[in-house]
Amino acid sequence: METLEVSDLYQASWLLLNSCELSKVQCIPTGGSVSCLLQFSGTKLIELMDTWFAKEAVVNLWAFRTAYNQINSYVHQAKKNFDLSKRGGSL
Repeated sequence: METLEVSDLYQASWLLLNSCELSKVQCIPTGGSVSCLLQFSGTKLIELMDTWFAKEAVVNLWAFRTAYNQINSYVHQAKKNFDLSKRGGSL
């Protein structure tokens, strides 16, 4: 099984929509803000990335919207947890 890390939320949504498993969301400080790397695993990651970079990705818009909202939710929660851990867990 292959693994891949991406930071593009559209690309992450595409992978999720195509049956790849989101296995990890890692926050990384970038200057004054925080970015997230999303790690996916799956058996057809290389094929999916070839399709993505060839600009041949096609989606059902409603399903893509749902996947994008799910990815956004994971990223928001990861950033919230990262912020809490930086402050020592206090609210």
